[in-house]
Amino acid sequence: MPIKRRWGLLILFTVLVLIWVTGLIWGIKYTIWDIALSGERFAFWFTLMLLTWLYIWYRLGKIVWKQWQYYTANREILFIDQETLIIRRPVSFMGITDAYDMEHVTPFYYYDEKKCLAFAYGSQRIDFGYDLNPETAHQLAMALNEIYFPPLDDEDEDY
Repeated sequence: MPIKRRWGLLILFTVLVLIWVTGLIWGIKYTIWDIALSGERFAFWFTLMLLTWLYIWYRLGKIVWKQWQYYTANREILFIDQETLIIRRPVSFMGITDAYDMEHVTPFYYYDEKKCLAFAYGSQRIDFGYDLNPETAHQLAMALNEIYFPPLDDEDEDY
């Protein structure tokens, strides 16, 4: 499914990724060459503090990196089989992939408030297909529901 770019968010997250990478490189350089190898008596503890800060910076950067990939992707790919539903947003060879166990996925529906397709995964609503027009989204939801969530016949139910 094609996705329209949200340029404001893409630019914001591109700037944040650049700040993150620059901060990570500077932090590693400063920690190793300026502090750890300085020979000062406080170097060990200050290096330990900087390594803790770098770990936190790295973890926060992974969140920014994932959002950057989300807004950089120009399409969504939906893979469904009997056991797993996968939504993939490829960015070159990278990209984010979300996988869901079909046992906990509810039938697809059109979510009017956000104008996208959605399904419930447990108690969480998962949105996708934001840039489909409402007609196409309704048709896709009906087609997917016919294939993966067929209506149960009264005769098929086991009591």
